[in-house]
Amino acid sequence: MPDEATTTPGTDVAVKKKGTLSDFIASYEGDFAAVVPRHVNVEAFVGLAAAYVRRDQYLRAAANVNPASLILALRECAALGHVPTPKVFALTAFNDKNAPGGKTIVGIETYHGVIERMYRAGGVQAVHVEVGREKDPVLRWNPTRMRLPDHEFDEFASSEDRGPLKAVYAWATLMGGATSQVVWLNRHEVARIRAMSPSGRKPGGGNFWGPPWPDEGPNTVPMWKKSALHRLETFVPTSAEYRWQVASSEAGASRGFTGIPDRPVREFGPSPDDVVDAELVDDQSGPADPGGPDWSDVETRQPGSGAPA
Repeated sequence: MPDEATTTPGTDVAVKKKGTLSDFIASYEGDFAAVVPRHVNVEAFVGLAAAYVRRDQYLRAAANVNPASLILALRECAALGHVPTPKVFALTAFNDKNAPGGKTIVGIETYHGVIERMYRAGGVQAVHVEVGREKDPVLRWNPTRMRLPDHEFDEFASSEDRGPLKAVYAWATLMGGATSQVVWLNRHEVARIRAMSPSGRKPGGGNFWGPPWPDEGPNTVPMWKKSALHRLETFVPTSAEYRWQVASSEAGASRGFTGIPDRPVREFGPSPDDVVDAELVDDQSGPADPGGPDWSDVETRQPGSGAPA
């Protein structure tokens, strides 16, 4: 770690302390506490982050020359409500000639992490995501005529028998039982997402420290699923504070809204106990009632005229 406080251009992260890697990460505990949702224990977060970086030589090398990138990645992890673990939110070291020391650390949320956020928000009952392959007997989706994709495949067949990846789709069952918007991505749309992803760059182009996003392989299906799930985020709650907002609203509803009384303070119109001395005149143009009052000497005025009509 650098011995003096420094600030990396283009970020708001300052290297505040010298010492061990654990001391450095712990010095930002207050920063993480300011962004983590309520369910995350900040002390546990700091401990897991330090252990994660210590056991990876590439992360240690990148953190040594570009510590600000580590803190930024951990801040993103904290803000999403995760703790840094490879299965949920992975810290990945990249070579980057434009970064301090030629290295940088990027936080990558896995598709497990996206699903976890959807469930944690409390707005969905179930999340569905599946890939379709070229040789699947049925694989179609027409949003104008279909509620959900029509997909049939042999669940006992290998991925090689089913053929290359062709499409990926995702939707969620909401808490009320309704179905969310369906997300459907074909191979061309996934390829565009891959091209924009740091981990999708080819060796020598993005200089990724580790295997790139392959066309086929054990890491490809998770990448396809994550692409669909990120699109699905637009249509379902994923905020870590969503559950707290719902709970607060329900608590307020259970207490009742006391801003307006159950009955008005002042009743408009006559009370049933009042005696009303009046009679309804159906037609004022008819002959005068011989027994009624004489109104001939009463002046009438037009509104605002100031003179008798």
